[in-house]
Amino acid sequence: MNRKDREQIDHCCESIVSKIDLTKLLPKLLENKVYNRDDVNIPRWQENLLDHHIYSDEFFSEPLIIEVCKATKFLDCEYDLIERYPMRSKPRGLVLIITNIYYELSYEKPRFSAKYDNNNLKKLFEEMGFIVVIYQNLTGQAMKDIIKEFSKRDDLNKVDSCFVIVTSHGMEDEESNTEIQGTDYHIASRQANYEKVLCTEVCDYFTAEACPQLAEKPKIFIFQLCRGKKKQNGVIHSRITTDSCAMKSTNEANIEIPRIQTIRNYSDMLIVQSTLPGYVSYRDSKTGSWFIQILCKIFMKHAHENHVQDLFNMIDAELKNLRTTNHECQTSSVQSLGFNKHCYLNPGLFMES
Repeated sequence: MNRKDREQIDHCCESIVSKIDLTKLLPKLLENKVYNRDDVNIPRWQENLLDHHIYSDEFFSEPLIIEVCKATKFLDCEYDLIERYPMRSKPRGLVLIITNIYYELSYEKPRFSAKYDNNNLKKLFEEMGFIVVIYQNLTGQAMKDIIKEFSKRDDLNKVDSCFVIVTSHGMEDEESNTEIQGTDYHIASRQANYEKVLCTEVCDYFTAEACPQLAEKPKIFIFQLCRGKKKQNGVIHSRITTDSCAMKSTNEANIEIPRIQTIRNYSDMLIVQSTLPGYVSYRDSKTGSWFIQILCKIFMKHAHENHVQDLFNMIDAELKNLRTTNHECQTSSVQSLGFNKHCYLNPGLFMES
């Protein structure tokens, strides 16, 4: 900065400072790494924010505009140590989106802002070259029927990938399984004619046995829903390291190689949850859920040059910056079931026949 500009700022400093909204500025400073997150001065700065917490709404003050960066070259061919899934079909894959907003028989509030997630996801995947199938406000039984029907589609044979995305109310059942609440869920559902839907059941429809059309192809499941009632609070931390014993190496002589060529039933699946088991998942009342908004932002900007696993790491890296007014935060969860290749989506790029 030259001296003239510095003098101008000093001259106007008093009037400028009074107009700065630090509750808006601090999240952006963190997001853009203007200073180190471990800076010793951070606690003092936070105490001076007029006792206000970081507001999640400041990250999403305006609705997200979907503009996908298109790939200019295929990244699914050459590899070093880790293989890559072929990703060149047109359409690139099929996407099933189920969005539950209204719960007529429940005390749960309608999820009005979920419509923004629905619209953003639809536009995102269509711009990337996918066929998108959307259903809204489904009962438990209807969700099972729709997902099963989708898994039987013949055109899954012709595509290189599949996404199943569910945004809904959810909970943790008695056995700590994550349950998706259909629109007919209510407090007396255990005694009524209600069809329970577990996230694990959704994945079961897409095993190699149940859905041979997608065998050895990447199948990505994304669940935006609460998984319990617990709320995670941000903590003041110091860096802690631990030492652990080295793992014993496997005795390779005891590994038996099968003579008949088979494939695993549960394989090539990536299961993504917006929050941890037992915890709530947050939504912005005006622009949609934290997780889906960040997902759309990261995918549209970075899917043309990064593989899917890295994209979800980038999503969680941004998610960790968000806080509610009560310092509550959220951690996403990604489970790999034999998803052992890199998956580059090559958005918007196709081989001409």
